[in-house]
Amino acid sequence: MKQIFASGILMSLLTTSALAQVQPFTGFTRQDLKDDFKYAVELLKQQHPNPYKFTDTVTFNRKMDSLMNRLDKDPSLVSALRYSPVQLFNDVHLKLDYDEERVVDVFYGINHFPLAITTFKDRIIVNAKGATIPFGAEILRINKMPAAKLLSEIGYATYSDGFIRTGPDRTATSLSLFISLVFPEATSYEVVYQEPGAKSPTTIQLKAVDAKTGYHNRSLGELPFNTFLKRAYVTKEYQDKESTAILTVLTFMLAENAMYKELNDFFAEVKKRKISNVIIDIRSNGGGNPNMSALLYSFVALQPFDNVFNYRTKNIQLHNAENLLNGYGTKMGEEEVKQTENFLKQRFDYDSAAGFYYGNARLTEGSISNYPPDKNSFKGNVYVLISGGTVSAATYFAALVKNNKRGMLIGTETGSGEASTTAAWFNTYMLPKTKSKLTVPMSEIYFMKAKEDKGRGCLPDKELTFEAFQQYIHAGKDPEIQYTLDIIGGSKQ
Repeated sequence: MKQIFASGILMSLLTTSALAQVQPFTGFTRQDLKDDFKYAVELLKQQHPNPYKFTDTVTFNRKMDSLMNRLDKDPSLVSALRYSPVQLFNDVHLKLDYDEERVVDVFYGINHFPLAITTFKDRIIVNAKGATIPFGAEILRINKMPAAKLLSEIGYATYSDGFIRTGPDRTATSLSLFISLVFPEATSYEVVYQEPGAKSPTTIQLKAVDAKTGYHNRSLGELPFNTFLKRAYVTKEYQDKESTAILTVLTFMLAENAMYKELNDFFAEVKKRKISNVIIDIRSNGGGNPNMSALLYSFVALQPFDNVFNYRTKNIQLHNAENLLNGYGTKMGEEEVKQTENFLKQRFDYDSAAGFYYGNARLTEGSISNYPPDKNSFKGNVYVLISGGTVSAATYFAALVKNNKRGMLIGTETGSGEASTTAAWFNTYMLPKTKSKLTVPMSEIYFMKAKEDKGRGCLPDKELTFEAFQQYIHAGKDPEIQYTLDIIGGSKQ
């Protein structure tokens, strides 16, 4: 299952280090932007595998009209980019990116929020030491706008499946850039913050900075503390004194032989050291192949388990083929369109009563449905760290752990659905006026024989309080990892 991060229409620009005076877009106007928004919506109504899964036409149209009205009234065209309607489909796999050459001049003109910041649920935290505002202080308001409202304003970058609201977990070190886009022409920021233990908030004026300084300041963020454990796709740490090993898995897109070697080496070492506890960190895992999720679970499984997927979609036809791109980023030819449609026709059968195409046996070729534990499977205690950055096949792994009662989930709700998500194949369209690229999943995938999707991710068994989060970061500890170690050590329940 290929994972497309739901970071909104600006993700391709987040690493742009030079941004400086607002200029017009290159090659398109506000009306072009609005026209492409509308084009994308009409295309998605036809092409998305289940466009009204979490809404209805009346509600959707009302929200769409509201976004377009805000776009018309917003004096800043840069700020108007925030009104992308892709967020209304509640699908973490949908992605809309601009052609960088057409928008980069605009981003040279943004005045930047000067501090590295991060989030804890719907709260904003200062993420740098030595800044004007102390590290770990909670930002209550910026330019009169409450923190929760600010986070809702960047919904184009944080939308998730269904009704999940943990998307800000994925903003990571880019949050201050997203905040800057809410106030792109602000020369200063009025910030109201509160330090831990303080009886009342403090108000301060911060001067906006240029792009070079803003980019540098964002890079000074303290969190995440586990950067070392993100140096590779799979990393391992062994803490013999605590009889605990930590496995960090950033993706399930590895080939089976490579994944198996990584996992087998880790669990062999765990066995050799007689370690009793394993922490599996998938907080930043964007997914991949669900069979690799099952492979990981086989190393902690105590008995054979179901590894079953069901696919369905509203359509298997490719609409607006004249704007389809192939894997090389060029226009898809007629023969390529026919081959893609034939591929889908061979793997989906139509159920007229349900109004869906359902995947047949050809879609699960090579998958093991009754999956046995690995010969070196771990028998000890399992703890799985999750967050809004746990998406797609990573959520499937968390669901396997939860539904088989094999371990404790710690963190925040996953960013994609526990029962289902969209996945499998993705088509990319070039929108005609702005040359933006819209990536659309072709199918839903239901896990473990699920019959319905309530629009929620995997919920944690244990979740940190805000006060505990602040205490851990002030102690220089990764909050979820240290919290889990404290549970293992008996100091937390």
